[in-house]
Amino acid sequence: MSEVLRLSPVPTLLERTRAELAAEFDFSRPMRVSRAPGRLDVMGGIADYTGSLVCEATLDRAAAVVLQERRDREVQVFSFNLFDEHRPFTFRISLDALAAGSIADLRRDLQDPGRRWAGYLVGCLKILDDEKRIDLRDPKMRGLNLALLSTVPLGAGVSSSAAIEVATMMNLLDHFGIDRQGHLSDPAALGVPPMRVAAMCQRVENEVVGAPCGIMDQVTSCYGDTGSLLRLVCQPHELQPPLKLPDKVRVIGINSNVKHSVGGGQYGITRCAAFMGHAMIVAKMREMGEAAGKELSRDPMNGYLANLSADDYKRFFRSYLPEFMTGNEFLSKYHGTIDRATTVDPKTNYPVQHATDHHVLESLRVRNFCEHLTTAAKEGRETRDGGFALDKAGHLMYGSHLSYTIDAMLGADECDLLVDLARKREKAGIYGAKITGGGSGGTVAILCNTGERTDAAIEEILAEYEKKTSRKPEVFGGTSPGAWHVGTHLISSEQ
Repeated sequence: MSEVLRLSPVPTLLERTRAELAAEFDFSRPMRVSRAPGRLDVMGGIADYTGSLVCEATLDRAAAVVLQERRDREVQVFSFNLFDEHRPFTFRISLDALAAGSIADLRRDLQDPGRRWAGYLVGCLKILDDEKRIDLRDPKMRGLNLALLSTVPLGAGVSSSAAIEVATMMNLLDHFGIDRQGHLSDPAALGVPPMRVAAMCQRVENEVVGAPCGIMDQVTSCYGDTGSLLRLVCQPHELQPPLKLPDKVRVIGINSNVKHSVGGGQYGITRCAAFMGHAMIVAKMREMGEAAGKELSRDPMNGYLANLSADDYKRFFRSYLPEFMTGNEFLSKYHGTIDRATTVDPKTNYPVQHATDHHVLESLRVRNFCEHLTTAAKEGRETRDGGFALDKAGHLMYGSHLSYTIDAMLGADECDLLVDLARKREKAGIYGAKITGGGSGGTVAILCNTGERTDAAIEEILAEYEKKTSRKPEVFGGTSPGAWHVGTHLISSEQ
């Protein structure tokens, strides 16, 4: 049996499709199924869009999509999940309508809360057409039925949207016979490599749905694997060798059940502020170059704050950045930023210095975190050096969490509580904890030992958290392979 058929929630998706969508799916005809996991952001988080190294883990929670070609030119999308407060179940659009409008038109059409969820799926078709992988205007192309079931919680900060996009995109690529190319990240390679798959899914998120996310979620869902942390330098996407965890050490997530969103709000403000800081630093570099009789023809950071050393930032540039700055004042002096996913709002007061602090220093924290974990894996957690390295890695997670709260301004009281409860149980084998992903709620990642003693400490954290907040937390403790590693499966008949 194909591996994808064994992985949750694929069996449940197929059972429910047969039971509830028999009028739309013909089970005597071929169907294709795909699956992509959610991700746990261990270190790096929002610093992906400023070029940082990030460390990500795949979850055993995943999105699954079943696809079947129709006999007409309609696209129907069915969801077994409840999205937004309107709780839609179906969405329908013709290939002709999808082809006729622009990406911006599709985005506007899907802004209604009852339709926005469908953008994660039909947006994949539109991006494939925009990149000339398919031609929606081809009269020979037939429509599709797509059914979705996801076990990745919405608003938990574990990439529910990326899992849907990757599962859909992988299914479409194989359905249309578009070659997928090995493990290469070279965009000039024949076929579609995993990094291109992830980049197309990111376009869906940014351009169709309108959420200004970086690429780490899609890369992890596509190419992450079990038993290790995916390491990615987001410039724009350079994979490094997987990061092996020390023996009997794991990462888990605890969902605070405080919903978060990267679709706007503080996440978008912080992102925009970081790029404003970048623009101001480049301007200061040019000014310093002119004073020294040298003309600066390009950005020494190559567009990424992660390439600015923390020492140089503190010495030359930090004091130059205002703590806060209105968009109007910034635009009058610097005209704009290089970020395509955000727009400077003249009326908004942006935390420029705070956001830049987080991004420059977070990049350093992630690099040091990886070095400490590498040392711990090599030396063993029970040796003096290995144990010390694990402690230092955990303290970097606490530092990251504090920076999320104070500088990125993406904290949440409930996540602070979870981190505090974890820190009080360090003697039970808990090394570090931090808020994850886009922040402002969602999930806390914890670096800890395996074993009964640590399991008991986690149970204590859950019980105390629920008692103090009246919110029911949940643990994400499992892992599973990314979509690229399991591929898709064509079901030729009743299977």
